[in-house]
Amino acid sequence: MDVFLGNGIHVRDGIKEIVLDPKRPTPAAIVSHAHLDHLIQGALMTPETMEIMKVRTGLSEGAVLGYGEEMDFNGFTVSFREAGHVFGSAMVRINDVLYTGDLNPEGGLTCGKAKGENCDILIIEATYGKPSFRFPPKQEIENDLLSWVQTQLEETAVAIGAYEFGKAQELIALMNRLDHDVVVTKKIADIADVYRASGIPLEYKRFDELTDQERKEPHVFIVTKRKLKRPVSGEMVEFKDGGGKACYVSGWCGIYNYTGSYDIDAQFPFSDHGDFDALMGFVEDCSPNVVYTCHGSSRELAGEIRDNLGIRAEPVKKL
Repeated sequence: MDVFLGNGIHVRDGIKEIVLDPKRPTPAAIVSHAHLDHLIQGALMTPETMEIMKVRTGLSEGAVLGYGEEMDFNGFTVSFREAGHVFGSAMVRINDVLYTGDLNPEGGLTCGKAKGENCDILIIEATYGKPSFRFPPKQEIENDLLSWVQTQLEETAVAIGAYEFGKAQELIALMNRLDHDVVVTKKIADIADVYRASGIPLEYKRFDELTDQERKEPHVFIVTKRKLKRPVSGEMVEFKDGGGKACYVSGWCGIYNYTGSYDIDAQFPFSDHGDFDALMGFVEDCSPNVVYTCHGSSRELAGEIRDNLGIRAEPVKKL
């Protein structure tokens, strides 16, 4: 089985080929999840990813396969497993090859967990593939964020900046633990509506449906991260002028300081990816004969796998 980088990650066996997370539409394509840097129409994906694609792009061309189901796809036996990254995200099993896509073994409130399984070839993402990329325990991060938000809400409203799909809905679920309204922008709400239609109990209000009085009351306002970019504009000007407090959440907040580029009062390393230790533990659980790393710190992660786990590993190479 050959694995190489071209228009996505190619898995080839003789004349048979599958392309994973391609950059542009192509035959025999599989999409792992609905973040826009992965999403194309015409591919095989989970039903949840298909529904998110419809909302985010207006497109609906493609085929679906549920978690744990199997199908013959271009001559390979293909099945999906939970990736723990975002709602609908999938790891892809292709015969004896496992492709993780973006993964998180800890999972989230709105998606399952990625679980390692034996395979011959493992293709794993390396977003946080350096040993320095380690997060505090997830529950500790969640508790710190909840505590900070609750403290601010005693005096003013709070805005949390995040990616509009995945992280924003995860934040809705987390903030629903507090006794305050959660208010979101239209794009975030449209995506969250898909979650609710699938049975995930998210509670939120749309910002554009609030009365003038409601907009003045303390609430948790979840926005896309670009709304917190300096200088803020639109409704965020009124928010900040009224004394509102803001924070940004991302795994990268544990590594970089965003207070210079974002108009924020705090930041939290709240991630939907596994950190370095999680990636290494996942590889060990899979016990593969060979590992191909992709994205992010792929060279560093491959070296750590070779040196510490004794498994043949290298970054996916271009054809």
